[in-house]
Amino acid sequence: IPQKPQMFGHEQPIDEEKVARLACRSSGSKPAARLRWTKGNRELRDSGVEVVEDPNGKTFTVTSRVEFRVTKEDNEAEVTCTVEHESLQNSERSTTQKLQVHCMWRGTFWGGWGLRRPHPGPSVLTPVPSLSPQEFLWEKEGSDAPLQLSSDSVLIFPFLNKSDSGTYVCTATSSMGSVVAKYNLDVSGE
Repeated sequence: IPQKPQMFGHEQPIDEEKVARLACRSSGSKPAARLRWTKGNRELRDSGVEVVEDPNGKTFTVTSRVEFRVTKEDNEAEVTCTVEHESLQNSERSTTQKLQVHCMWRGTFWGGWGLRRPHPGPSVLTPVPSLSPQEFLWEKEGSDAPLQLSSDSVLIFPFLNKSDSGTYVCTATSSMGSVVAKYNLDVSGE
């Protein structure tokens, strides 16, 4: 009777569009068991199977590998390796691993920009990113030095005046890359 399968690979999150490589192993079967892969309710084709005779010379260890390119839809998807063998008599032994996928930026901000002026108080310029970045870099076009680098997406103008007019660039960066958004600010009046 084959042992419950053990699955190896990608216990850590994997980046979107990278190739996931998983292995599944079951030992103690005679004849050699068959391993079957599924992701959700879809069957996966293995990329190779290895059958090795156990040290006792009577049973076999079977190792199967599978590879596939992950997408954002694979986040939280369950990949299952199931042992099929005549000794199991219509029962299954399986192991499941849930995928964690880091998703890439799509290169845009949604939700737009907000320039609000709490009354009384400073004016605030903030983009609304589509994912949670780890760092925001604020710059003003034509200016040599960055205005702000922090984990906060908000740029605060303590006293807004005409000299603040211009194009502001926010670069939001996460482990998956960066996205840039611009905002044209036109200050009129005092």
